[in-house]
Parts: sequence; C-alpha cells; structure tokens
Amino acid sequence: MLSIPASLLLIVPGVACWPSRAENFVTNIVRLADQEDSIAKPIRKDIAALSIEFCYITDYLGDVDQPNTLSRVLLQNIEDIAGAPPVIRIGGHTQDVASFCADCPQTLNSTFASGNDEAIDVSFNKDLFTVLNENVPARQEFILGLNFGRNDVSIPLAEVEAAEKYMYPSRLRAYELGNEPDFYGPSQRMRPWTVDNYVAEQEDWLSQLGKRTRKGFSIGALAQLPVYQGNFSLAEITALGLPEKIDYAVSLSDHTYPYSRCDPAREARVSLPELMNHTSMVEYFSQWAPEIQAANHVGLHFLMGETGSVSCHGMQGVSNTLGAALWELDYMLHGATIGMSGVYFHMGTPFYYSMWQPVPHNGTAATVYPT
Repeated sequence: MLSIPASLLLIVPGVACWPSRAENFVTNIVRLADQEDSIAKPIRKDIAALSIEFCYITDYLGDVDQPNTLSRVLLQNIEDIAGAPPVIRIGGHTQDVASFCADCPQTLNSTFASGNDEAIDVSFNKDLFTVLNENVPARQEFILGLNFGRNDVSIPLAEVEAAEKYMYPSRLRAYELGNEPDFYGPSQRMRPWTVDNYVAEQEDWLSQLGKRTRKGFSIGALAQLPVYQGNFSLAEITALGLPEKIDYAVSLSDHTYPYSRCDPAREARVSLPELMNHTSMVEYFSQWAPEIQAANHVGLHFLMGETGSVSCHGMQGVSNTLGAALWELDYMLHGATIGMSGVYFHMGTPFYYSMWQPVPHNGTAATVYPT
C-alpha cells in the first residue's frame, strides 16, 4: 500500500496547473488548522484489511512450525508501511461449513466437490489456533468467522470455546456469526427466512456465545446490494434493536463486488476500464449511505467485510492487474470518506482477485499479484 503525505496531495494539483508567466501567479494560502474539526477525520491505519476464505487459511499462514514465509513477509511489509497490520477476517462461504473437531488429526481439513473452489466441508483442530498465534507478525489481529449456516448452535459454541482456550486474546479482534445470511438457501434455513427470523436467531445464539467470551461480535455480513435489499438490511437490523439487545456488537458489515462473472450476462459487462472508472465507483457506493448511517446511529463501526472486483472469484486480466490495484486504492480512500472503518479485500488460493497466491497451485508458483 502507498502512503501519500497530505502535503504532497496539496502540492501536486498546483504543479499540474503551473502558470506560464510569473506575473499571472496568485498565491492562495489555505490554513488547514482553521477548517472545521468535524469535516476532517483521520483515515484509520487499518482501513485496508483482508478477508481469507476459511478453507484456505492454512495455505496463507502455513501449519504448526511451518509458517508461510511469503505471507508473513508481506503482512509485515504492510504493517511497516501503513503503521498497522491489516486485520484478517477468516470467513466466506466456507465459515458456514466449518466446525471445530478436537480429535481430528489435521490442523485443517477441507473436502471439495469436483469443479468447486470452495470446500463443502471443513474441520479444524486446536493447531489452527497455534498457527494464528505463531505464524503472523506480532501485532496481527483476526476476525474469526463462526458457523451459522448449518443451523446448529452447538457448532459455533464449540468454535468459540476452542478459540477462547487456545487463541491469544490479543490476536482476536471479534467474532462474526454467519456469512451472507440474507442469501441462505432452503438447505440452511426453512422458508420463510426473513430479517425478523434472522434477528431473533442471532439474539438467541449470540446471548449463548456471549457468555463464553469477552470479545465482541461483528453483525450482518449481508450480501445483497442496498438498492435491492428491501428490509433485510443493516438499517432494519438496527431498527429491530439487535445491537442493543446483545450489548456486545462492535461493528456492522456488508459485502459487495461491483462486477460479477457468475453468469454470462454479467460477465459480458466486466472490463478493466469500467472497473477503474472513478465516477462509476462513487455512484456505486453511494447506495451504502443508509447502511453506514445505521451503524453510526448505534455507535458501531461500519465494515465492508468482504469485497473484491468481480464476484465468483475474480476475472483473469482484470482482477489481478495494476489497474485493479489502483481501483482498490481509490475504493478504499473513498470508502474512508463516506464512513467505512475497514475495507476487507477477499482472497483464496485460486481466486483471481487475491493479492497473492500463497502456495503453488495448478502448476503455477506462489506469487504476488499487482493488487
């Protein structure tokens, strides 16, 4: 990530418009200290964050006594440049098929269906917490995704109990119960599945989980675009009082990918020039104003808790380019100006929008992408 001093940002536009004749030059002095304090807010050092698909976390971080050196160096580089490490959310679709298994021999074991880059079942033992404790820079923090999708509260209870027992408290920023619950299918919840059902279940489950930890919870992780959400939204979740009812919410989050290759019609609209269009980016994110306001109203941070350029794991030649990196920077800085406290760019070993590929995969070496 690039850190640009504010003084340079003030100077560069002036240089670009430098007059051809000295006598035409007029000096305007702007005293930044005279501006209203409420207008200028510092950008959080950890505004740029990461989300890693649960089933690939050991690809990125390694195993016990076998850290992934590439990832560790990259994470330390980010901290050295930005002044804070990128918070890592461990989640995605596969958090909702994951479970703690005390007797399982492998740190993490993922089962894949043919042709699917996301596991259909994930188990992990206590060694995963050793990896999270030991294989990252000293100040690294995580948001740990819990399983809400299998509709069995005993699963996240076991996950929280294991994390509280084996994970360093300083490593754990928060928990997140469920991934994109507004998109749950019939195999995950009986119909009708509404925001009222969601709030009732979250209140019940979180009240049980909250008795086992002093850490907070990130609420939401919703997938639908605000313009299509209807009442399954952060605004409605807060209106129904969920954050106040559980009393230990620390953030609200949504997910988004501005473009998609999940079907041919949407894939045909994907291009690098479209992705990099600043005006389009600003217009796209304007729809989050009510969601951000909802978080502010209850005194919580708003996170874009999972995001990237193109859904269904990115697009070759678009998501893994320098142009996409410039879009990410533009997006992140604009997000900060409209009230986002964190922008969590998603990654998985075979995903095109990943910032790096941590291990060899399908005949390709581990590599760092321009993003």
